Amino acid sequence: MRFIAGGPSIPDELLLARDQGRVIFFCGAGVSRAKANLPDFFGLATAVTHALGVKPDDPARKIISEVAEVARRTGVDGLISADRIFGLLERDFLPRDIEAAVARALTPRQVADTSAHETLVRLATTREGIVRIVTTNFDRLFDGCRPGLRSFLPPNLPSPARATDFNGVVYLHGKMNALGDGADGDGFVLSSSEFGRAYLSDGWATLFVKDLLSRYFVVFIGYSADDPPVQYLLEALNRANGPMEGVYAFQAGDSNYGNLRWSHKGVTPIAYGSAEGHAMLWSTLEAWAARADDPDAWTCKVVSMAGGNPAKLQPHERGQVAHVVSTIEGLRRFTDAEPVPPASWLCVFDPYRRYAKPNYIGRWDQEERLFVDPFECFCLDSDPVPEKIDPEDAYAKRETPPDAFDCQTACKTDPGSASNFDPLLVHDVERPTG
Repeated sequence: MRFIAGGPSIPDELLLARDQGRVIFFCGAGVSRAKANLPDFFGLATAVTHALGVKPDDPARKIISEVAEVARRTGVDGLISADRIFGLLERDFLPRDIEAAVARALTPRQVADTSAHETLVRLATTREGIVRIVTTNFDRLFDGCRPGLRSFLPPNLPSPARATDFNGVVYLHGKMNALGDGADGDGFVLSSSEFGRAYLSDGWATLFVKDLLSRYFVVFIGYSADDPPVQYLLEALNRANGPMEGVYAFQAGDSNYGNLRWSHKGVTPIAYGSAEGHAMLWSTLEAWAARADDPDAWTCKVVSMAGGNPAKLQPHERGQVAHVVSTIEGLRRFTDAEPVPPASWLCVFDPYRRYAKPNYIGRWDQEERLFVDPFECFCLDSDPVPEKIDPEDAYAKRETPPDAFDCQTACKTDPGSASNFDPLLVHDVERPTG
């Protein structure tokens, strides 16, 4: 389902799981870069080398320059991950000096725009008011989003097995201190050796995330597939667990690019257009947060929208109505609505009607008859677009995709799905066989 036209399509199972408090949002550097303009992990490594006065002929500076040049020429990032650079810095500098430089680089020059963080806190809040967020960022921008929001630092992480224990923000790789001159607690997870301890030799981060995955859906926001946190985490989990389910990642670009980057890692990509500073992503997340604030009010708004002619709505708006009726509760609200939604919604809910063969309407002997394509009137934003049919081709056929949304088939997200609804609620429609 899409919240906005052209935005990313959020899987129904993920939307419903969030409403049930069963989603954990993993927040990467892209979250703090989006509105607060803090650096990503590689940008952080670059800033730290300058702050420490690393000379241009030092291996760390040479690698940064070379990677930047390759990225400029080829458009390919992530050929060398930033944790390697921090590993080189550890040879020449004390950990406290590196951590101080990191903290300074992540201290906003002016009052930071935390609207992206606030949106994610709203999304991560359950109906009971519990907040569950995991971040690998070191900055403190989540802390100011809500009074009394707790934070957890390694090694004192909450137990996912006890739902009330996990209420706040887990800074999985550490957090800068309030003075902005170093790290709180046991320091930062920065270098390849520190990542190795967290995810491999000691494995405390892997155990924590593995426990999360056994109980929650996980959504990565603000990461690229080559970011060190993602690389170490997913490699460790795939080794321990085999193929994963219920793990998603927002990825700029089209769906093919998203699959290329994430699918082999066991992650389902949610693709979106990256124009205008990832505006499609953040507009979608803000709209999703509005639903999260009051799911019942959002459902009422969508049902109210369904009171008119579906052909006058946009495909993503019809998709929102289809999402609502895919559960028993949503279907009841739809059928109990006042005014009663028009019967033409049955053409939206039935894929055989959406993909029906276009035809002329009106008397056959009329001079000017209107050629109508049902797909253009009733399609959903998730529907594959069929080929156009020549109005003069009487033998043309149009196939119905087997995976197109059908209100009368089982919904995997809800045992009380639309396939099991009371037959008094929606009358079956005979479907054409040709």
